[in-house]
Amino acid sequence: MQKTRGFEFSENLFRQSPGISVNDVAGNPLQPEVDFRGFVASPIAGTPQGLAVYQNGIRINEAWGDNVYWDMIPSIAIDRSTVVTGNPLFGLNAIGGAVVLDMKNGFTWQGLEIDGRGGSRGRRQGYGQFGIQSGPYAAYLAMEALGDNGYRYFSGAHIKRLYGDVGYRGDSAEIHANVTLAGNKINGTGPTAVEDVARDPWAVYTVPQSQKNTLSMFDLNGNVQASPTWKLFGDVHYRAFSQARVDGNTTEFECEPPEPGEAPELFCENDLGDPTSIPNFFNGQVQLGAIDRTWTRSRTIGGTVQAANDDVYFGFHNKITFGASLDQGWSYFAANQELGIIPPTLSVIGINYYVDELASGVAPVNVTAGNSYLGVYALDTLDVTDRLKITAGARFNRAGISLHDLRGTALNGADVFTRINPVAGATYEVLSNTFAYGSYSEANRAPTPLELGCSDPARPCLIDTFLVADPPLKQVESNTTEFGMRGTVEIPKVLPAAGDYLPGVLTWSGGIFRTNNFNDILAVPSTINGRGYFTNAGSTRREGVEVALRYTDERLSAYANYTMTVATFRSHIVLGAPDNPLAQLYGNGSIAVTPGANLSSVAPHRFKAGADYAVTPQWRVGADVQYTAGSYIRGDEINIGARLPSYAMLNLRTSYQITPNLQVYGLFENITNTRARTFGTWFDTNDIAFLTYTNPRMVSLGPPTGIYGGIKFTY
Repeated sequence: MQKTRGFEFSENLFRQSPGISVNDVAGNPLQPEVDFRGFVASPIAGTPQGLAVYQNGIRINEAWGDNVYWDMIPSIAIDRSTVVTGNPLFGLNAIGGAVVLDMKNGFTWQGLEIDGRGGSRGRRQGYGQFGIQSGPYAAYLAMEALGDNGYRYFSGAHIKRLYGDVGYRGDSAEIHANVTLAGNKINGTGPTAVEDVARDPWAVYTVPQSQKNTLSMFDLNGNVQASPTWKLFGDVHYRAFSQARVDGNTTEFECEPPEPGEAPELFCENDLGDPTSIPNFFNGQVQLGAIDRTWTRSRTIGGTVQAANDDVYFGFHNKITFGASLDQGWSYFAANQELGIIPPTLSVIGINYYVDELASGVAPVNVTAGNSYLGVYALDTLDVTDRLKITAGARFNRAGISLHDLRGTALNGADVFTRINPVAGATYEVLSNTFAYGSYSEANRAPTPLELGCSDPARPCLIDTFLVADPPLKQVESNTTEFGMRGTVEIPKVLPAAGDYLPGVLTWSGGIFRTNNFNDILAVPSTINGRGYFTNAGSTRREGVEVALRYTDERLSAYANYTMTVATFRSHIVLGAPDNPLAQLYGNGSIAVTPGANLSSVAPHRFKAGADYAVTPQWRVGADVQYTAGSYIRGDEINIGARLPSYAMLNLRTSYQITPNLQVYGLFENITNTRARTFGTWFDTNDIAFLTYTNPRMVSLGPPTGIYGGIKFTY
């Protein structure tokens, strides 16, 4: 009997995986910021990335800013997903770990499946997948499409994705060619003033906020069993990503209305009161705004060669894997700002005047960037005894980053970052099917072209939009220590009395972790309205506890897990936070962070549980719940404000197998109608003159209850 699944892979991660939470920064669930132990993989421009994501061994963080666009991952085609830490095979810019996705092919999945779903807020979605094997050949194809109106004004989306694979498997070799295509348009409305949210949960602050993403990725990979003990792997791939963004904002430019009896000013001023060349188009009688537009085009070509040996040496079983990867990326980035007016609807209207005020830090940008990532790695596992395994390895990373300014020379520059990251660990079988483990690993993350182009506090930029000449950033370096135990219990064998009620298998794990970051990179707002920069923020730490349980038998599948994460600064540092009330009180636009202060936007507690039960062979019911404790809002790194409210969400589902090939199902999302506030930040309450705010907090509000029904055909 088939289970129903979420359309987005990140949604499935959030519901079940320990340590995973989702920050709805953009106000659209198709643009999630995925957080694992306080490290994020985000599509939001200007977010320092801490997780690497691999699809079939290909790193899919984009070349320009390391962003991860979850909307372009064909979720139906995912065969298996794993969250790993301390593995040099996936060690490029993976300071918090890596999400590893293995995709389906015609050898692993055969048949035909078609699914259509509709429901709340105009949601209509469908997918189809087909797999076939004929002798040594196999093929697989998956297609997905979605459209909805969103759960806030101006927040609809249209998603189209395709994944295909053809393969050959012989006696000693296997080769695959696959393609991933996507063409998506997403409207994300971002955080909104809490006073507006209380008045109307659909409210937005300023729009438009939209992006169009297109992707074409091609991959050729294969492996050869060269001998009974040697296996070789090779891969070559090409990835083409393009994005066009439109972002309606307030502006730092002001045009004063004339005093009685005086002529109007001819030109506007910037936030600092300096004169500009911008004409006073409306004699200061309207609220000025801006429409920021960016265009990003990235192309990446790369490959991997890898060898693995599994043999017995001097009576000890040993497995070693070593290899090298090379990715060369080229990016083109352009941006401009069109002056506009902000009407009462807060939908900014452009006036066809493009700002070129270099003295105020706002001018068109045209830049190209190159990044070359080389990794050489080895990982060895030795069976010292039947119970004890030890692992050791290392990865050498070299990142070369270059920028070329097409409008001058201010952004020209080149940097090279290198590091060797070791890893060591051990696993010991304490009892039958009960293991203790421990590991130590190091990692590094080189600054991206985006971060290197925007790191001068004296000349801040509209994050991702306008780049400026900058001082160099240091690479982030980290070390992670983990200890724990895990095991599997066949309940009837261990507890015969309970075997009649729980005849299945219980899998459990529990552990502690600590990751120390040095020269951590943060995005920091500037005293100039709407602008910011990247900076090294000293040392930070993420540490905590994870426990997980999973039970399965023929009729019941259930899980529960809990994660505690304490994310703190470990250095004295001054950060820009102009909208923080304490910074406004002292008038310096900055806050002094002390060791022990909590990092913002990191949930300290996460609890998840769920179950699916087959009431009859045809009828299945299920439920899951997620609890997330509130975090401090962005810009409150000194923790003076209240945390965001904690929240819990309950989801229900049911399905009925009408025939062996036909299923109907219903999904009841967020049945308690919890409007989760997953992200928050400060803002200037005086940015829009005709609106009166007293609370300087903004939040992103999660979706309300959603009810969906669907029908699935399988063959």
